[in-house]
Amino acid sequence: MKNTFFIYKDFEIYSVEELTWKKEVHRHNFFELLYIEYGTGNHILNSIPHHYKQHDIYLLTPKDYHSFKTLEPTKFHCLRFLPNFFSNKKEIEEIEKLFYYHNQTNGNLIFLEDDKSFCEMVILKILDEVAKPKGQNEIIIKSLMMSLIHIIRRNATINETNVNLKTTEVLKIDTILSYIRSNIANPHLLKKKEIANHFNVSIHYIGEYFKNHLNITLRDYIEQTKLKVVTEKLSKSNLTFSEISNDLGFIDSSHFNKFIVRSTGSSPSEFKKSLN
Repeated sequence: MKNTFFIYKDFEIYSVEELTWKKEVHRHNFFELLYIEYGTGNHILNSIPHHYKQHDIYLLTPKDYHSFKTLEPTKFHCLRFLPNFFSNKKEIEEIEKLFYYHNQTNGNLIFLEDDKSFCEMVILKILDEVAKPKGQNEIIIKSLMMSLIHIIRRNATINETNVNLKTTEVLKIDTILSYIRSNIANPHLLKKKEIANHFNVSIHYIGEYFKNHLNITLRDYIEQTKLKVVTEKLSKSNLTFSEISNDLGFIDSSHFNKFIVRSTGSSPSEFKKSLN
């Protein structure tokens, strides 16, 4: 095991190479940018395990607690700093924003491949500057640290945007499904053209969108939903086939019968018996 310590006022670098290491859970009273130069293992951050690998970067705040278990020999570089390491008011505001964006992330901070390469270069440059005699390198180190903080904020913002986009997609498909369920007794409102108009999209788009998100065609989903309603009515009410047919907007009993046979492989009477 090789340890290297650099103390620099409110800034410190701790570099360590570990072959097999299980570090117990602990907290900090400072910020820490943790860079994995090489190796793999598990980083348990706030009780959530993350598999770390080469070039991963983590942000640890005073609110966090974490531990490690190496699976392969690992080289850690820990860049530790306090907010007052930065004297400029705007720089301190960036640190405060970092707290907020950190809470939006989960584990490794850098998602953009170009940023990963750049961060690696910046961190290695900081290590090089800290090893030099004290002098003008303090300004350089602060500038490099602020560059890292800006990159982390950008990646955290991108990650948050991606999460919001995914959430929007889920909400949109849920809205479409709700529309179909609400209008299951109104076949004219379930035509692809009507649904497309209702959600202000093209007919082609609504079909592709539905298939891509649910791996099922719009028609099949409508028929599955309709069959569930029929099953519910047959098993929990005394309604006749004719009444159920009318309730669900079938043209006549013949169309209802064909629907049951097509969907279940049985006649309406046989299907009803199978539910008892």
